Amino acid sequence: MSAVSPTVARSIGAACAVAGALVDQCVDHAVAELQAAEARAMSPQRQQLSDAWRELLARRKGWKEQFPRLLASACERDARDDGSGAHAGFTSSFADLSLVDDNVIASKIESSRLAQQLTSALERPLSELDALMSSALGLEVIHPERNPLRPAVYARVLRRMMGEGVTDTAWTGLWLRSMAKPLAEQLDLLYVDQVKMLSQAQVHAAHYRLVTTASPSAPSRTAGMPSVDDTGHAGATGEAPSAPQALASSSGFADLAPQQAIDGARLQRFLLRGETQTHRPLAPSFHAQARAELLELESDRGEQQAYDAGAARQHMHLPAVDRPPRRVATDSPLPQDVWGGMAAPRERALVRGRLKTEAREAGQVFGLEVVRRLVDRVAEDPRLLAPVREAIVGLEPSLARLAMVAPRFFSDEAHPGRLLVEKVAERSFKFNDEFSVEFQGFFNAVAQSFSRLNQVDPVESPEPFRLALDTLQAGWSAQDAMDDEAQHKVLEAVQLVEKRQHEAERIASELWQRADLADAPQPVQEFLLGPWALVVAHARLAQPQGGIDPGGHLGVVTELLWSVNSELILREPARAFEVIPRVLQKVRAGLESLGQRPGEANSFFQHLEQLHRPVMKLRARHRHRDVAPVEPVRLPGDASDIVEQGDQLWMAPSELRAAGFEDTVPSEVAQLRPARALHAPLPVLDQGEADHVVAALALGAWVDLFSRQQWRRAKLVWASAKGSLFMFVSHGGQPHSMTRRSLQRLVKKRLLRPVERDGVVPRALEKLGEPSAPMPLAA
Repeated sequence: MSAVSPTVARSIGAACAVAGALVDQCVDHAVAELQAAEARAMSPQRQQLSDAWRELLARRKGWKEQFPRLLASACERDARDDGSGAHAGFTSSFADLSLVDDNVIASKIESSRLAQQLTSALERPLSELDALMSSALGLEVIHPERNPLRPAVYARVLRRMMGEGVTDTAWTGLWLRSMAKPLAEQLDLLYVDQVKMLSQAQVHAAHYRLVTTASPSAPSRTAGMPSVDDTGHAGATGEAPSAPQALASSSGFADLAPQQAIDGARLQRFLLRGETQTHRPLAPSFHAQARAELLELESDRGEQQAYDAGAARQHMHLPAVDRPPRRVATDSPLPQDVWGGMAAPRERALVRGRLKTEAREAGQVFGLEVVRRLVDRVAEDPRLLAPVREAIVGLEPSLARLAMVAPRFFSDEAHPGRLLVEKVAERSFKFNDEFSVEFQGFFNAVAQSFSRLNQVDPVESPEPFRLALDTLQAGWSAQDAMDDEAQHKVLEAVQLVEKRQHEAERIASELWQRADLADAPQPVQEFLLGPWALVVAHARLAQPQGGIDPGGHLGVVTELLWSVNSELILREPARAFEVIPRVLQKVRAGLESLGQRPGEANSFFQHLEQLHRPVMKLRARHRHRDVAPVEPVRLPGDASDIVEQGDQLWMAPSELRAAGFEDTVPSEVAQLRPARALHAPLPVLDQGEADHVVAALALGAWVDLFSRQQWRRAKLVWASAKGSLFMFVSHGGQPHSMTRRSLQRLVKKRLLRPVERDGVVPRALEKLGEPSAPMPLAA
């Protein structure tokens, strides 16, 4: 450990002086973002988000005081480190995590993700600060990992502070994600100020320097020094570098060979922060070997495997959700009629090989390998339909050319090259059947766009990819506009129903306070607190300018309650003969305005006739007839229980049809499967499993839904505030609505299956260091 120079100490002090304000602003932004997410979310996600931002506010004052102290300690410790292992507390690659406590792993993963996001956003100001800070630390060349103010230190300290005493481990992830943007903005300002401060202190920037070949008699500069890995991190063993590393260091050339398999963790580090060898030139031996390999590939005219269209269609007869995924990889042949010259894997390999011979820096070779491996990872993602995975494989030549001018473009979430892959994959989640007319329309546009990109050679900028994405998205937006129009009308209708239900509950609560309701027969109470409250609510919403009782529906309540009090009406039969017909006419008209089916209230009218019978006998005995008694229903103590019990949301027949309720009537599983199904039927879920699936559904989630004897890909677009009613929309804006009980039943029978929809590219990047997983062959 070495002492901290006054210049570095001043830099750390200046950074810690504003650390409290930095945390304060990050908390402000995170609370606002979590509150906005809470407003959009459904239960129980809404409760978790609410708890998260409330806890964030509660910890704010303590963090504001604590963070500067923790940051100062971490920065000073890093600044004193002489390269002998100070960074053991932080790992930049998920592949490096050992089997330790789950909380420790979660902490490292979350801080690593935040560090990666910050580093990518702050690349320019951070590179300037790295150069100056390395010099201030007394280093002759740039060592980014020695910068005590680097994003990784902030991420590590912030995550460690957040994890202390937390009761819900999910909160830390929510907090960090919500703070990433404001933290990047504050660090950007800090790094600019730090660069000015160090420059004014006459600190001269260090640089990446190639070392000339050492004299045979001269001692090696690295002898006895700790080993250095690909990111410039000092190794913990204290061993001297290997011979290839020492040779590369002494010659100034990158230690790469064309046939060398680059470690996946090394590629992840390259994307995370860049490589110490990124800008090193490639050795002449590299180019000689690359040209030899290319020559061998060009001379190989052996028989090439052709695309098997029959194999692609052999499971077409199965339901879309039961078809096994076909294997697709960078070495797979593609349909000739779609991909032309790039259909054969040999042609794509030739592009890769030629680009390798043109590479001048190690970073370009890393970029080419990232593209190849990432395309392979996307191609083996079973969530994507096979033609979409084939399209990503078909685009590899163009992505590889882009990597020659922007080797790390896949680390930039906003780069047009990465966005094109991500958005096409994301859009494809709308479809679950590669043979459907709707999917073919989507895929044809994608294939044409990708084929045009493959014709751009060389690629000199990301503009062709930006133009391709803009063109595709314009077409998608036009299609969505047509679907959204129908969807908007349905959503308005369903939201009106929900609003009517809330208003009816409020009206029922007011009616429950009436003294004359307490002595009314139970069927009458249930009618007034249920259907009649809906009638009043419907009238208010339909005629907002009509006052508190448009249509006079509340006014009839008093007469109805009087007419079912046998003692009162027998004292005034003349009045009863006048009131009862008027009440009956008004009640029937009100129910008709609500859209209730004829006969739906027969039970109530039968009870009413029984209650009116004594007084009516006095005037028209010939109307007397026996009516079978109807067993009354238990009266709940809470009026709102009568209006909405469980997930019972009343809708008129026309409203049910418009909202798509009739499309979601469950069918038996046996009806869904052909006699010769490829797989055994999926087991039915138990209630707990079904509840977990339903609770995890969030707005925007995709599902496979069996409706009208067909599996459809549908999106959750709306849920009621109480989580009692859900609406999904499939292709063409077709609505599929259901109560929570119906949703649970569909999930239990596996007639509604959620589709994982986390980002395709982020998932592929996470798996970059893993060996390729063979996909089950569709045979």
